[in-house]
Amino acid sequence: MDLNNMPLLAALSKKINWLTARQKVVTENVANADTPNFKASDLRPLDFRKELAEVTHSSAPKLAPTTTDPRHLVGTEAAARLDPVVEKVTTDRDINGNTVSLEDEMMKVSDNASDYQLMTNLYKKQVGLIKTAIGRSGP
Repeated sequence: MDLNNMPLLAALSKKINWLTARQKVVTENVANADTPNFKASDLRPLDFRKELAEVTHSSAPKLAPTTTDPRHLVGTEAAARLDPVVEKVTTDRDINGNTVSLEDEMMKVSDNASDYQLMTNLYKKQVGLIKTAIGRSGP
């Protein structure tokens, strides 16, 4: 069973992938904090509420009730793949033309880490609920 075919888990996976991509961009910014003329960048924000609403309550739901027997479970469509868009940050420049602010980058790292922890905990809870529903318990 592919867990990413379940709408909630697909939305959680998309957010986790976005957070991973953002961490890479932020670490590149920090690594180039002293590089002359380096322009800091960040990913376009992922609206998790919108993504979640899209996979659960859209006008054209992702659940397609096509079965051969009324007792069969219905699958779901795979969520769209993450395509992060890197945007240049427009902030003040240092004398050397660099736009990286270590304070801002460390705030992004902290926010990213707490969001990542939240998303992985939610994912684990959902998988635990599925295990309980099918009669398997344990980690």
